[in-house]
Amino acid sequence: LTAPPQVSRGIIMVFPTTKLCIRAVAPSFRRICSKLLKDSSITTRHFSAPAKKVVVIHSIGSDRPGIVSDVTRIVTAKGGNVGESRAQLLGGHFSLMMLVDIAEKDVGDLQDQLASDVKGMKTDCLETVETNATVAPTIAFAGRFKLSGADNPGIVHRLTSVLAQNRLTIANMKTKHEEAPFGGTELFTVEGRSVAYEPLSSNFEWTKIREELKELGDSLNCDIEFDDVTGSSFRD
Repeated sequence: LTAPPQVSRGIIMVFPTTKLCIRAVAPSFRRICSKLLKDSSITTRHFSAPAKKVVVIHSIGSDRPGIVSDVTRIVTAKGGNVGESRAQLLGGHFSLMMLVDIAEKDVGDLQDQLASDVKGMKTDCLETVETNATVAPTIAFAGRFKLSGADNPGIVHRLTSVLAQNRLTIANMKTKHEEAPFGGTELFTVEGRSVAYEPLSSNFEWTKIREELKELGDSLNCDIEFDDVTGSSFRD
């Protein structure tokens, strides 16, 4: 059966029982298709994408050129796709973390190759529990904190304990020693961002947290600042 000459495009329907392929668009031709459908069955094929996994890759070791290139080369070769990532140089060491979306069947090979082929680094691959791990939770509050003063044993622990007691998560943080602006005294500084995810508790008040941190700073003889930066890029 041949379609009319004026029919140039349309849909293809295959009828296994009649071994007939029809290109149909014109109304007159659709009537023929309707008649054939009464006497024929249509085979539908379902194609499903391979099951996916989201994994966290963590690589740490002595710094050298090409670490990120080595990791991403392996990920790409295994059909993976890099999502969020963080890299940090700490002294002479380099740390890398990244979220990777990859076919479930390739996770084992990815783990093995990362462990063996990224030279000079300890590289782990952790499967995430959440099926929606690439979607970040909604941030209801973001606060910037900065401590500066003389170094004291446990100072970082005491600062972060106040944040944890108020259900705040550390988004990023860095510590360093630096020379004071006036005089040769060495100052210790801690600064970073902390966040609280939705939903916030009914009694959440960031100004109370600021007061708690100020009292802690007074007891440690140092200055602690805490500001509301909700809506800004807290990973900067």
